[in-house]
Amino acid sequence: MGRPVFLGKAYIHWCEECNVPLIGDSCAVHGKEKVFRLNITPPGDLRFAFEKDIEFIRSVFNEHYGVDVGELFDGKIVLLNKTPGEDDVYEIILDGYVFGWMRFDPLELRWRPGLKVEGAIALWKRFKKNMNKWIIVDKGAVGPIRNGSNLLPVGIIEAEPSIQKGDDVVLVSECGEVIATGIAKKDYEELVNRERGTGVKVRRQKSVNYREGRKATMGDVLHANSIELERKVEEARRFMRKTIARYSELPVAVAFSGGKDSLVVLGLALEEFGNEFTVFFNNTGIEFPETIEYVEELRKELEPKGIKFIVANAGDAFWRAIHVFSPPGRDYRWCCKVTKLGPITMAIKENYPKGVLMFVGQRKYESIKRFKQPRVWRNPWVPNETGASPIFHWRALEVWLYIFSRGLKYNPLYEDRLDRIGCFLCPSASLAEIYTLKEEKPELWSRWEDELKRWQKRFKVPDEWITYGFWRWKKLSKGEKGIAKELDVEVPEERSWEPVRYSIAETEEGVFTVHFNTVVNLNRIRKVAPILGEVEESENYIRAGDVVFREDGAYTEDFNEGVQAYYLVKRAYECVGCGVCVGKCPEGALDIDPRSRKIVVNYDLCTHCRECMDVCPLLKIKNPKEGSQL
Repeated sequence: MGRPVFLGKAYIHWCEECNVPLIGDSCAVHGKEKVFRLNITPPGDLRFAFEKDIEFIRSVFNEHYGVDVGELFDGKIVLLNKTPGEDDVYEIILDGYVFGWMRFDPLELRWRPGLKVEGAIALWKRFKKNMNKWIIVDKGAVGPIRNGSNLLPVGIIEAEPSIQKGDDVVLVSECGEVIATGIAKKDYEELVNRERGTGVKVRRQKSVNYREGRKATMGDVLHANSIELERKVEEARRFMRKTIARYSELPVAVAFSGGKDSLVVLGLALEEFGNEFTVFFNNTGIEFPETIEYVEELRKELEPKGIKFIVANAGDAFWRAIHVFSPPGRDYRWCCKVTKLGPITMAIKENYPKGVLMFVGQRKYESIKRFKQPRVWRNPWVPNETGASPIFHWRALEVWLYIFSRGLKYNPLYEDRLDRIGCFLCPSASLAEIYTLKEEKPELWSRWEDELKRWQKRFKVPDEWITYGFWRWKKLSKGEKGIAKELDVEVPEERSWEPVRYSIAETEEGVFTVHFNTVVNLNRIRKVAPILGEVEESENYIRAGDVVFREDGAYTEDFNEGVQAYYLVKRAYECVGCGVCVGKCPEGALDIDPRSRKIVVNYDLCTHCRECMDVCPLLKIKNPKEGSQL
């Protein structure tokens, strides 16, 4: 899953009396007297569990332990804490302790549950031997287990018959006390037959803090956190005021994605600015239908209040561009430039030519990249935008508290077990998120799967390329290579798709000839030729700077210019009209032809600076080191 965001030890405060989580170290009702600190796994970006989340937890634990854990959660505030792992892992928190977790197994493609000792106590207390996956251990083994030793089969008195190797199990003493949890290293028969070797790899846990708290409501949570929440709100609004004063020459806008974080920023803007700002929504063309409906409802609510609502619409850009690029990947994010950065750049340029101050809902807990980003920044891909994040330091828990406290209508997809709201086919999605999409929105997954199957045939890769999500990388990561090895399937380490290909050869006269796998269309080259330099034309060729283009190729005395010639042909043929280069051009010399949806260059304005070459997503390729000799 890549490097996790690590911001030091993670914890949350909990009011024992109210039995609710706190975002500060004090409860608005009971002060600090009844508050304790609960350590959790970093980064600690907790959120509330919705009804469908609870139902899903019940089903996963029921399948494994054979009992319904639902009664433990009834009337309680349940939190989910997403933690680092091979794929998605969620800690489950209630009553002020970590109950257990759910982990998506990227090999078995299913969720596997586990219990902390506190969760095991809660289950054993209610179900005893009516539950599955328990082992009764000899009293002589209790001490060593508590000191960190693994359990040998010789120390087993009795075991539940459904135990299989790899299962999460509960270890119980002869007197009925839960002493540990761990992973079975042998099947039931091997355990009870006392075969040699480790029977259970015991999970070490320094302390046990089991407790049973009273029932609580979201109203209780809001009441207990009211003072600290308003402090955070005031800090965010103060940041917005200071930022506006610093960039007073720029009009103010909010980037709204349809997700929870941008909803909070929108709410803060409404509180701070009234109707004196603009809302930008970027419709990527691959949004969830529910998101489009939700945003449209919001637009109809805001516009009568005098708030300008601008939609940067990518249309079918993704589906056109995929034929040029091949499927996007975590290491091949052309989709963001084509469907997001380009359209938003064009929309800002059209509505605010001198630029805009855009408040966005980015938070440091989301990724390493965002953690390292300053709170106010300039995006090199969107040069006419200055970005600023009022909720940079907020956790998801605080985001939801604000939404609930203000009664804001949020995207209904969050109640469908979807943790992130964005493009439904995002390559940054985990396998768990992909399989949740398959379950919750099968019609959307089916459309994307059909497209992936077409590429599977082109690349001549096995079914596992889709099934196990290998398509999410252009060049497989170390972890993905390991999964492929464990599955014993052959997946290419790197996939390549270049519709326009080339080679460079040097003649004896020192001229570099650039050969393409297609005839050079001079009419199309004419549209973009000024990028390379001054243009000279005749019936059979076009000279652009130091490069001469003919139908059979390009010619130059400079090898590097030969590479630039390839880049120009690639842009002339494969441009998908994303518009990123249009916003980057310092002279305003570029535009998108509405008919061809490709770039055209204004001969009078272009200064041949080639800055547009630096941002074109088509050109993120390695330069060849040398040409071949004829």
